[in-house]
Amino acid sequence: MIKKLNIGLLIISIVFVSCNSNKNKKTEQEPIQEDIQLLNPALPGDNPDPSVIRVGETYYATSTTNEWAPYFTIYKSTDLKNWELINHVFPNGYSDMKDQWGENNFWASELAYDAEQNKIYAYYTAHDRTVSGNPGLKIGVAWIGANQIETGKFTDNGPVIVEDQCGAIDAFEMKENGKIYAFWKNDGNGCGKETWIWMQEINESRTQLIGEKKQLYKTTEPWETALVEGACFFKKGDYYYSLYAVGGCCDFRCNYKTGIARTKNLASGNWEKYEKNPIMESNDKWMCPGHGTVVETPDGKLFMLYHAFNKDYDVFVGREGIIEELKMNEDGWPVLHNATVANRPKSDLDYSEDFTKENKINIVWQWPSKLQKPDMLFEGALKLQASNENHDLGTFLGQYVKTTNFEISSKINPTDVNAGICLSGAIFKSKWPGELGGIGISVSKTSVQAYSNLDGNYELLKQDNMPTDTAVELKLHVQNGGSEIDFFYKTENEWIHFYSSAIDVRKYAPWGMGYRVGITAKSNTGDWASFENFALVNK
Repeated sequence: MIKKLNIGLLIISIVFVSCNSNKNKKTEQEPIQEDIQLLNPALPGDNPDPSVIRVGETYYATSTTNEWAPYFTIYKSTDLKNWELINHVFPNGYSDMKDQWGENNFWASELAYDAEQNKIYAYYTAHDRTVSGNPGLKIGVAWIGANQIETGKFTDNGPVIVEDQCGAIDAFEMKENGKIYAFWKNDGNGCGKETWIWMQEINESRTQLIGEKKQLYKTTEPWETALVEGACFFKKGDYYYSLYAVGGCCDFRCNYKTGIARTKNLASGNWEKYEKNPIMESNDKWMCPGHGTVVETPDGKLFMLYHAFNKDYDVFVGREGIIEELKMNEDGWPVLHNATVANRPKSDLDYSEDFTKENKINIVWQWPSKLQKPDMLFEGALKLQASNENHDLGTFLGQYVKTTNFEISSKINPTDVNAGICLSGAIFKSKWPGELGGIGISVSKTSVQAYSNLDGNYELLKQDNMPTDTAVELKLHVQNGGSEIDFFYKTENEWIHFYSSAIDVRKYAPWGMGYRVGITAKSNTGDWASFENFALVNK
């Protein structure tokens, strides 16, 4: 998640490279010169499966929040370069959902704008907590008036697309010839069956599928591996086009690629795949690009917002939202150049918040998706109620990591609670990827402590007895790909290097997610921690 970015235009010139198919039929294309000024990542930090729409002159985007609440980001932009986090589909987590039906795997949110209704619909995927056993993934739909999207609250219709072929995921909507169509993938790869892209008409309120359910396409080419997913659709000229992803998406073993297909009859099932697929694959800058959507500007240009791992950051940061232009090539296909650079200045990713001046926290803060929103008060500082949740890590509020070399710091008023800052990953070998682990530093009235529960058990790494009633500043310096961490605390005007640690970044990276940084409050008494500020500075 990002604060509002105030950025001067950075002029870039990128030469399109050839779009290659598999090794058996590699064909060179003529370079295409890009004439659009873009900043990437468009959505820094862990923003997979992004979706983008245009309402008049304004663009809105969303992304997967996975095992973190609030569920499903809502970003706003007027230029496709500068994005502001303005809302969430479910700001309070599962309590905002119809019958509180969603449990976890909050994936693949997709926005759709209905101009006639002036409403924005958000399709999304989740597991159903109201059904015993494992019923598979279901697709829900929530909606909001387009004029209320910045400050209003979505109304949830609950599960709408329920697939008997191992569950449904990756919804998309397209309106054509007066009818509204929903598209999705059956989650066959989760139960040993084929995956297909499906299509069915949906009613105007987006509460029920109607008409005939149709199979559109599946994997048929050698380069496509075992599954197809993340399909989006758009029309240009005489053709309907579909961009789709294949392969493994979500960890350091990923092999995601993107292809394109087209047809002149949307429901015919007769889809022609581009002979020079894939049009996007891993390169020397980005790893495993795919699963996005296409938006058309008022002047008719096409842009795709998709996700990819920055190779310099590996899986530490997670899959970031990347934007680039599609252009028609000499073959008459809209293609991606597959050579986007990370050109957003790191200073634009910095974050700071003064809790002594506010009576609420910024919406960038997150908490584990299965837990309720932490209790907090504002009494000259942020008062966060402590707990022994998260395998004794305590109450945790976090936000995106956006680089692999940064500092986080906080000024804390000591209480009986161990209040601190930490880098959070996942419990090693946890049953659920949202089981929170972390390594960090905390302070109470009696001591400063370095701690870790990354292996499932809370471990005190070092302690300095330091009785104090005055505010103490804590700092973590993270570097070397996120694997080296130095711990500091400040008494009066002197920073003390308290402890150093190394971690195996890939070992503790949650599946499908990047790391988080944030604040913790640990106690078994339910007392309150007191934070005056928080800052993240990227190096």
